[in-house]
Amino acid sequence: MTSALMRAMSFDELDLLANRQGDLSRRQSERMKRRRRRQTALAAVFFLALVVLATILMYIGQDSGNIILEMAGGILIALNAVMVGIMGRAYMRLGGDLRAGSVEALSGKVERVLRRGRQGDSYLIRIDGCKLPVTREVFTSFRHEARYRIYRTANARLLLSAERTD
Repeated sequence: MTSALMRAMSFDELDLLANRQGDLSRRQSERMKRRRRRQTALAAVFFLALVVLATILMYIGQDSGNIILEMAGGILIALNAVMVGIMGRAYMRLGGDLRAGSVEALSGKVERVLRRGRQGDSYLIRIDGCKLPVTREVFTSFRHEARYRIYRTANARLLLSAERTD
């Protein structure tokens, strides 16, 4: 069962060993650094696109005297500020996990929860009082109501590895 989890969650024995000791493995640290770089690049592109669009809308609105376009530009500026805050928070959470290098463990019976919705299915794992959103592949790799130990980062709460304990 652990090999199915290893494939689904992309970890190996060295990662699991490091996680058991409460640490991130080198491979997990590198993966988190790549993720943080990707998030930063995406945030920069999104920020610049909203700035340009807001500027264009406000310029056209002022030039033509159209208050609706000016308000749309202002709304985009406010939306941009919120998005920068959200992306900055994600960046800081990943940074905190990388600096600390520590891992938290959740233990107990796993409950698999499938939520059907109009936008698609949501897959959750419940363990030790926590709800963890997972992919379908990870979801199917767990056995319902079996005992597991799941390792995740403390701040960003990224799943790192898991092992069956019974």
